[in-house]
Amino acid sequence: MFGSRRKQVPPDGPFYKQRGWINSAAFLGFLVVMSLLALLTSETDGKGADTTADGRDTSSPDPLAGVSGPLSPGDPQHLRQGPDGRPKDCRTDDRDTSRPTAEPADIRWKKLGAIMVPSSPSAGPLRTEAGMWWCFARTPMGAVLAAHLIPVQMSGAAWRTVAEQQLVPGEPRDKFVADKATTDETGQENSAIERFAGFSVSSYSRDTATVRLLTATPVGGYLSMSVSVRWRDGDWKVAPRDDGAPYSPAKQTAPSGFVMWGG
Repeated sequence: MFGSRRKQVPPDGPFYKQRGWINSAAFLGFLVVMSLLALLTSETDGKGADTTADGRDTSSPDPLAGVSGPLSPGDPQHLRQGPDGRPKDCRTDDRDTSRPTAEPADIRWKKLGAIMVPSSPSAGPLRTEAGMWWCFARTPMGAVLAAHLIPVQMSGAAWRTVAEQQLVPGEPRDKFVADKATTDETGQENSAIERFAGFSVSSYSRDTATVRLLTATPVGGYLSMSVSVRWRDGDWKVAPRDDGAPYSPAKQTAPSGFVMWGG
């Protein structure tokens, strides 16, 4: 009534040569490989979520996103330099060493005290801390922007920090500080500047530059003054005149020979 059950004959040879065992081992090996691939893929996807379209990894903090503590006269920039001689939180593109013949396309105007000043995402200033703006490109345009901004900051409440950090050390700086300490700190020395109208680069090297600033007066004329800057401690600093003034005496002038802002 019931069919006879065929008696199974055990395979010959050791177990590791048997087809069933080999197939099971191969399947387990396949599962292990797929698990490893899944783990690696998930890690790569996690990084990819923090990359930009050009492939830059943004999972680490941007070196331009912040600074490690405020500057003060007791914490000079050169004590925080990176391996390339720049302050560790300051990185700029210094390849364009040609003298500017027109206003750069990326110029942005910002209010500093009572005066509108030019700035640039490429030439600086890229850092603002402790009441001062700093980190300029080591280029003619970086020198131009430093010559505009640094003297204007002397009218602010943080002028002592600015003088300590952004004026070249020496007797002229000491004279500036002594004279400034005895005058009204409301910025009267900048009252002649109605607005910045243009600039020219009189001289430039990787270590020094002289910039002429063209300013518009309230009555419609123009004044020019010179500012000397030096590359020191990884940034441009203003070199005051022997009398301590950051600017040369202002002179009436025509706008010819200047690169005009907004022109």
